[in-house]
Amino acid sequence: MSSQVAIQAPAFFEQMNQLVVSNNHDAVNQFKIEIQKRSQSDDVEAYLARGMLARLEGDIEALDANYQHAIAAISAKHVYALAIYAKCLTPFGFFSQAADLMRQAFDLSPNTYLDDAIHFYGLAGHFHQVGKLLKRWDKMSTDKAHPFSQLAREVIEFMDEKNVSDADLEGLINLSMSILRQYQLSIAAPINISLLEDEDGKWFHYGIPLHELSVEKMVELDFELADKIADEKLSTNLTAYFIPTFEMLGD
Repeated sequence: MSSQVAIQAPAFFEQMNQLVVSNNHDAVNQFKIEIQKRSQSDDVEAYLARGMLARLEGDIEALDANYQHAIAAISAKHVYALAIYAKCLTPFGFFSQAADLMRQAFDLSPNTYLDDAIHFYGLAGHFHQVGKLLKRWDKMSTDKAHPFSQLAREVIEFMDEKNVSDADLEGLINLSMSILRQYQLSIAAPINISLLEDEDGKWFHYGIPLHELSVEKMVELDFELADKIADEKLSTNLTAYFIPTFEMLGD
């Protein structure tokens, strides 16, 4: 593993990163001229600029195309680009890709990006991978447990109890995200991951918050997701105990 430190992103990309993280569509226009100027070449920063603009405009195809070009051209010099691009991918549910990018960034810069890699692998359903990375966290941050540690341990135990693998859970999450992208929707807030329990038992809850949708449309999406899961003929333990749902923002 490289011992390089993280290279600071240029000021322009720091500003754009803040827009991406805050979902600030209103401020995009003021950056369009600068983005277009930077987009004329075929280097990493040009692809990154085009990808960030695609993210803010909700253009998934353009985001994916520029993502592929950027990754092909990436180097340790542009480690910040991996992290920024990962954040561009998450509102559309490309969690596995985002997690892999953050892991690459962490490998290039071991003092940075581990927190995001842990978080994104959790969003992707790769909790056993989260468990491995949390061991790295504990070695690097002996004075502070990661906020995800307790939940991750409980989820891993539950997955093992129900014989559900990371790949199984990732597949279920990807089914949910395919519906989201089908209707060109984006995730409005952090995913709500929890283990819930009542008198009938325990289950893994994966709430996907959306906004600007009617209650009727939200219910329609949940029924469509249930039908899609049934059509896939997934394992009984997976579908009975691991429940993804679309939720109104603020629920």
